[in-house]
Amino acid sequence: MLTQNKKLYDLANFLFLYLNVFVAFGLIYLILDIFQLGPLLDPFALKEQPKLLAEKLGNAFHLSGTALFFEDKSEIVPRGWSRAVANIEQAVGFLLPAFIMIKFSPEENEYRSRNKTSLRKLIFKSFFVIVGALFVSIALEFFLIPNHIIDGGIVGVSIIMSYLTGLKLEFYLLLLNLPFLYLGYKKIGKRFVVTTLLGITVLSLGTLVLYNVPVPTGNPYIASLFGGICLGIGVGIVIRYGGSLDGTEILGILLNRRTSFSVGKVIMFINIFVFSSAGFIFGWDKALLSLAAYYIASNMIDVTLEGFG
Repeated sequence: MLTQNKKLYDLANFLFLYLNVFVAFGLIYLILDIFQLGPLLDPFALKEQPKLLAEKLGNAFHLSGTALFFEDKSEIVPRGWSRAVANIEQAVGFLLPAFIMIKFSPEENEYRSRNKTSLRKLIFKSFFVIVGALFVSIALEFFLIPNHIIDGGIVGVSIIMSYLTGLKLEFYLLLLNLPFLYLGYKKIGKRFVVTTLLGITVLSLGTLVLYNVPVPTGNPYIASLFGGICLGIGVGIVIRYGGSLDGTEILGILLNRRTSFSVGKVIMFINIFVFSSAGFIFGWDKALLSLAAYYIASNMIDVTLEGFG
């Protein structure tokens, strides 16, 4: 009974944190609008008509909800600093409640406190997790995404679901990754999940910064080769230093501990089903190129994890 009550309490706390994120960003938009640093404009009513504070507040909350849940579904357009705030909300807004709960919720298993990592070691690991996440950002924005090569794992499933439903990609990234984050929290430990959230946050910001940068090649075969290499190195570095960037990687780590399958091979096996589903939606040529890229990436993950030991 106590366990059930705790689960309901955690769920209510999680939803309450989301409400706080929604309100916090909405108030930031409102303040920027009041001081004319980021006026929220309605393109269907661009006449300079005075607006009541209540109407401005409604616009601010509308933009906040749109930024959290939908992609380009709002008639409210952020301008000036509001655009920067909207980009931040889109990149990390979905991660904040999960990070807060994992960071500050009480630990239940006493074994998690036995290994107290020194601050220097924690900074060292965090640095390499950031480096690995940046490698993945480069792989996605320089090679894979511009050449329409589909991502794999939970990201691939999220892309498919976002395409079919119109909801934001970040919404599905959080929703589908949560069970794996919880599994990692129970089986690996709190520090692992915090490091994972750090990696995911850096990945989100990295793809945001590198969005629409000039790409080095438009050849999809070269892009799949170098994209797969960068992707595998980045994911391998993140896993090697105690984190992950995707729920399938958490599953791969746990299965690797119990079976003879390597982390890269587990991820590759899961991605076969992801790309098979994507083939029906986005076309088989892109699905096959994506499969080739992830075959290269899976081998690079294993090399990064085992080849430098």
